[in-house]
Amino acid sequence: MNPPDRPSPRQHLRAAAVALALAALCVAVESGRACRRERRDLHTVAAENSSVKDLGVVWQKETFAQPDLLPLYGSSELVKKAPNKASQFFARYPTGFAISPVGRPSCTSLILLEKIAASGAAARGRKVAICVSPSWFITKGANHDGFAGNFSAMQASELFFSAPLSLRLKHAIARRMLRYPEVFDQSPLLAVAARGLAGDRLRDRLLYFASVPLGRLQNVVFRLQDHFEVIDQLEQERRRGHAHDRQEAQPNWDALLATAQTQWTPLPEDVPDSRLRQFANDGAFLHALQYSYEWGDLELLLRALRELGLDPLVLSMPIEYAHFERMGISPQCIDAYAWRLRAFAERYQVPVVDFADLGEDPQFFADHFGHPSAKGWIYFDQTLDDFYHGRPLRQSASASASKETLPRTPSNPPIDRPRPHQSGPWSAIPGT
Repeated sequence: MNPPDRPSPRQHLRAAAVALALAALCVAVESGRACRRERRDLHTVAAENSSVKDLGVVWQKETFAQPDLLPLYGSSELVKKAPNKASQFFARYPTGFAISPVGRPSCTSLILLEKIAASGAAARGRKVAICVSPSWFITKGANHDGFAGNFSAMQASELFFSAPLSLRLKHAIARRMLRYPEVFDQSPLLAVAARGLAGDRLRDRLLYFASVPLGRLQNVVFRLQDHFEVIDQLEQERRRGHAHDRQEAQPNWDALLATAQTQWTPLPEDVPDSRLRQFANDGAFLHALQYSYEWGDLELLLRALRELGLDPLVLSMPIEYAHFERMGISPQCIDAYAWRLRAFAERYQVPVVDFADLGEDPQFFADHFGHPSAKGWIYFDQTLDDFYHGRPLRQSASASASKETLPRTPSNPPIDRPRPHQSGPWSAIPGT
């Protein structure tokens, strides 16, 4: 009996190609359906805080694509309940737009960079607001728990393999992220890419480029998974009936401020709290400010905003003067934070509104942890409204403070300006 004919290798390849084509077609069809649903319903949940939005990519990308949504990135102030919080204040589109908040406690500059780079690839020219906190810049060392709790493998994969950032900038970002090696333990591919990007040798570059095809395939899988999670979230919110009807009304800011003042609760007395950093004198405060890791992370965030072509605004809570003066810190040293923040932002031509002149107003603060009160949020809301509509931004009365006002004694080191870019091994690569 003659043995049966075996299929030729070419037939196996043809069958595999057909299977892959069908799988790709199914992915494309499902992704298209999900995108249409997201565009239709996303406005109904724009003001919501959600881990699906914070840790994913699809929701944030779609937010950037909507001209009547303003993404606001920040930290705990975005989730803490407070009257006049921006996401709720603009939930009914009173002046033609709504705020989409992105952020959770302990989200600092490097985490916000990861989120924006992962989702802002196609958002050139779009406005984005970023809220930073002075507490980030007076903390000693790296916050491993905070970074690990907010790290997203999906966003990091988009950043390393798909984001349109220069390799030189990705090199710098990877080096900073490797301060937290534990976040890569569950993703060997991301670990290889991070080490390859961070390295200075030719074999490191080759290792990174070898990981890119797999990384981009991983991104396709991540995005499809993210689409399903967003659709599920939209369906849950639809059942809860959280949608807001649009209701246009021009705010009377003076009247809103007057009302907010009546809602203020006096701050509690200062008591020892492990969550609040204590300083012995001006020198200790300036030393912490000078050598904080956060400045390097902020500079990378500003560089990424510029490379992505976004139209950014940096907002900052002021330092609560009374709280720090009770420690013995002088007003001149407290002003050093706002001065240095402006210096970094000016280097990348990013506007900053820091409300530094309101740091002596106790009614601006809801607590000693740097969260705005009902009155503080009104100032934020008005600034965001001006920013969205292209009106002149609020100028701090102390914006003209100069370096010469800072103490220059040996115990109080001067605050230096950011260093210029240095050339490195990645700068020789075309397109970096």
